[in-house]
Amino acid sequence: MKENETIWAEENERRGNMNGSYELIDSYWDVLDNVQQFNFDLDYDTELCSRLNQFRSWYYIPDLDQFGPSQFVGYKGMNADEYKRGYTNGEATERVLWRFFRPIQRSNPERKDLEYKLSDLCRRYGKRPNKAHRINIPRVWFE
Repeated sequence: MKENETIWAEENERRGNMNGSYELIDSYWDVLDNVQQFNFDLDYDTELCSRLNQFRSWYYIPDLDQFGPSQFVGYKGMNADEYKRGYTNGEATERVLWRFFRPIQRSNPERKDLEYKLSDLCRRYGKRPNKAHRINIPRVWFE
């Protein structure tokens, strides 16, 4: 196995196998961890990369300057292997993520920059964001 693949496998093993039981996140820190994992996994999992244009609801973490899709970041301890083999429910994740995020409005001056960053993320893997995508930002941006 290549060094990068070994690192990826070790990280996924550390996060644990969820055996099909998906627990919804209950803190902003869970989302932060999952966004980091999602971006890490993109570099090692071509199947996950191939799905980038299927994700509609994206969550942005300013402290990381990274995005993650709701069906990945809305479950505790998610990783690419678990995401690909299990059933995820976008409605359930959207409800729980609402506690911490809100959609960014077109009138928000930050929107254009975030659209560019999301497009850039997808472009790195040969994809474009889904035409119906939404970007959600932390609620604290609204306070």
